This record gives sequence, C-alpha cells and structure tokens, in this order.
Amino acid sequence: MDTFLLKNLSDLLQTGIFYVEKSGLDDSWKTDEMNPLCQDDALPDMLPHAADRQEAPYLFQDEFQVYFGCVAAENGHCLIGPMSVDFFDRLKRHRFCRHYGIPEHAEKNLRRFTLMEVLQIMCIAAKIVTGREYTDQEAVDANRMAVVTKEQEVKDQIRFHIQSEEEDIFRHSYQEEREILDMVRVGNVTEAVRLTKKIDVEIGQMGRSELAHLRNLLTVGISLRARAAIEGGVSPYAAYRISGFYINKGAECTDTTQILVYRNHAVEELTNQVRTIYDEAWSDCDHNYVYKQDENKSHTALEQMSFLLCQLTNFSNDFGECMRDIFENEAMEETDQNQWIASEEIYDVMEDSLIRIKDIYTQMEAFQNRLVKESAGGKHGSEV
Repeated sequence: MDTFLLKNLSDLLQTGIFYVEKSGLDDSWKTDEMNPLCQDDALPDMLPHAADRQEAPYLFQDEFQVYFGCVAAENGHCLIGPMSVDFFDRLKRHRFCRHYGIPEHAEKNLRRFTLMEVLQIMCIAAKIVTGREYTDQEAVDANRMAVVTKEQEVKDQIRFHIQSEEEDIFRHSYQEEREILDMVRVGNVTEAVRLTKKIDVEIGQMGRSELAHLRNLLTVGISLRARAAIEGGVSPYAAYRISGFYINKGAECTDTTQILVYRNHAVEELTNQVRTIYDEAWSDCDHNYVYKQDENKSHTALEQMSFLLCQLTNFSNDFGECMRDIFENEAMEETDQNQWIASEEIYDVMEDSLIRIKDIYTQMEAFQNRLVKESAGGKHGSEV
C-alpha cells in the first residue's frame, strides 16, 4: 500500500491518518503522543471490527463530539482521527486527553472541522485506499448519522402538505413577499417595515412553539432581505454583517416581542443601506421632500428611476475596473489593428456590463417616452 497520499493528507489536515496492515504485527505507527489512536488500545481494535461489518467508511463519535474513522481495505485498515466538530476550551481539552491516556505535557488543541469536512475526508480516504467513490450522503446513511432517513423525510413532507392544505389561506402570498423585497431593493424604508409587519399575522406556523416560530421567522426574513439589499447595491460584506448580527441576537433571545423588534430593526437597517446608495447616486433629488409633497401619490416611477441610476453607477464601476486591469497589465499587447488583448475573464465581464447598461438605457428611454413637455402656457404639450 502506497501511503504517500495518506501521509501528505494527514499533514495537510493536521490530524492522524494511519494505514495498518491486517497482520497487526507492526506497531511503529503508534508514535504520536497526542493522538488517541496511538495512546488508547480500545480505539484501534474497535474501529477495524466495525468497519469490516459495512461497505462504506465507518465513523465513530465519542462523548467529546470528536470523530474517528476507519476505511476497510483488502489488506488492512486506514484509521483517521481525531476530528473534532466542537470547540475545546482548556478544561474540555484536559478531560479529553485524560480520557484517552494522553500525557499532560503532550496536550494541545485539536483542529476543528465541520461535519461536512469530516464526511469529505472519509470519502477521499476511501478513494485512496479502496479506489471506490462514496458520497457524503452514503456515509451518513451507512453510519446512521441522521435520525430521520430520506425516505422518512419524504413521507413526513407528504403528511405535512396534507395537514397544511386547510391552512393555506393563512399563508401570505408569494406576491406579498416579493413586494417587500422590492421595497428593500429600492430603499423604501417605511414601506419595507410596514409590509413586513403586515404579513406577520398571515404567515404559516414555522415552529412547534411560538418562540421557535419567531426565531425561524427572523432568520428566514432577514436572510431574504439581506439578499435583496445586495441586489439593491449594498456590498455583500455590509449586508451579511448586519444580517449576521441580528440573526445571532434573535437566536439568543427568549423574549418574543424583542425578537420581532430585532427583525424590524434589521429590515430597517438593510433598507437604509440601499437608500443611502440611491441618495448618493441621485444626490440632487431629496426623496423625503418629494414624498412629503403628496403622500397619496404613487412613488413607483421615482423608485424605478432611482433603481436604474444606482444600477448604472454599479455597472460603470465594473466597467472602469476592467479598463484599469487591462491598462495596468504589464503584459498588455496592442495588435496591428490598434486593438488591445485582454483575458477572457475581463472580456466577459465587460461584455456583460455593456449588455446590462444597454438594458438600463432601454428602460430609461421608455421612462423618457412617458414624459410630456410643458408648453409655454404651462399646459401639457407634445411628448418628448
């Protein structure tokens, strides 16, 4: 067995990966004082026996939320671990090391993995050792890591749909949700918050308890509005920073009223971010002043124009960055036809920007066609 890939994978992941022949006579691999696979006699014995009883890679999780894996091969076993999916403070690390007989002077922090990373590591190791490919779902199913199987999930979903048919009248429509997201995209703070509050009484149950329902409502609502804010011109960093703060506050909160307050504040702050961009893109127009002139007027046209101007600003910035990349490139070449050579990526970005700018121009032209030029006498004259 060529262990070159396994050794380098172990170094890259900073966790133990050992290939042990079935003869079991060679213990030279047990040199890592920090690794439970080397210090604990039970694990290297239990893992291969369990792996031999199933086809897919075997995963074992201990009481410390640490995974150990084993892939059974024709002539041996590949042992992998430890792979922690939980944070270790000093006390927990000490308890972990004492449990596996690791000397105190050898204690060190474990690298933390996500569960998806653990599954991918096992699938990669299986490919190296056996040549077979496994998906993360196959690993989950083989090790019974999910309480509910995919088949049971489908049955539960059908049952849920049947039970929910009579409740559909209470669920807000797709159009209402789209209207809220549109208000966020164009920076209309007042309408975004008002419509958000309006659909609270119409939305279906999203949790077993009122607290769970409101937490889920906050998480889903803020996530959708953050995406709408990004589409309205807010940078992903700013939008996700705002949404992450309020989602975390909601997850920690046990007061139902406060959760709704957090949700409303998030909607207000995200929409305000868009509004600020519009105001900068159209600095000569005071939105508040226009709104106060006639509260009964429809402001759809004004909002649409603000949105178009904001998009033009963003696309122009993309176009300008491409031009800078072209002319700052030391390897830039000029052809005989007085043309410049650019990378495929830059060319595609510029082409996309031009297409979008042309589309915006068409919309602005349609807006202009609806304008009527005022005659000298103050009455409507011919169209522009």
